This record gives sequence, C-alpha cells and structure tokens, in this order.
Amino acid sequence: MVERRAMERIPINRAARLSFGGLSGTHPCVVRDISTLGACISTPYYIFASEFALSFDEHSETFTCRVMWRKETLCGVCFVLRHSSPKLANDCSNTTTWCGLTTNHVLPL
Repeated sequence: MVERRAMERIPINRAARLSFGGLSGTHPCVVRDISTLGACISTPYYIFASEFALSFDEHSETFTCRVMWRKETLCGVCFVLRHSSPKLANDCSNTTTWCGLTTNHVLPL
C-alpha cells in the first residue's frame, strides 16, 4: 500500500470528545493516531458531519477537523486553521503558530 500522508502519524489511542455545530453535548471517540496535520478517529457510530470539533482534556485544546475519508466507524481528518477563512493545516500561505510549530508569514502591506 502506498502511503499518501504528508507526515507520519503517531499511534496514541487516546479518548477524546467530538462536538458538532448546532448539536448540544459532546460525543465520545478514540484518536487512534495523530500528526500535526491530521488524525484517524474511531467512534461507536458513523460520522455524517464533514466538519466538527475534536477536544482532549475537557476542552482545554480544541481542534477543528475536516473529514477526508470515512470507512464504517473510522474516519481520517485534517486539522483546519481558523482565521478569516477556513484553511487546511498544511496551507503555509498564512502566519500561524500551531501545535508548537511556527510557519513563515505572508503578510499584506
């Protein structure tokens, strides 16, 4: 099988919570593996939403996720940076410090 991910993912098998815009409450999941650009998430049910928030430790850190693929109760997500418009985490055209990584800034004059 050909690896298509931009970065290697690290297995963590850590419990987390999902929240969906417009729905109250949070829903359980397990983050099976993660990188600075995305993650593989396992849930007890099929995820229909294309974007949702992923949080660890009672919402101390929340990541906006966009589903890239689905297979039964697994889904692969990329992290979305939120500024003035949605951007994928690997889009280097904007300035940001994210997960301890600093990217080059392109600022308008």
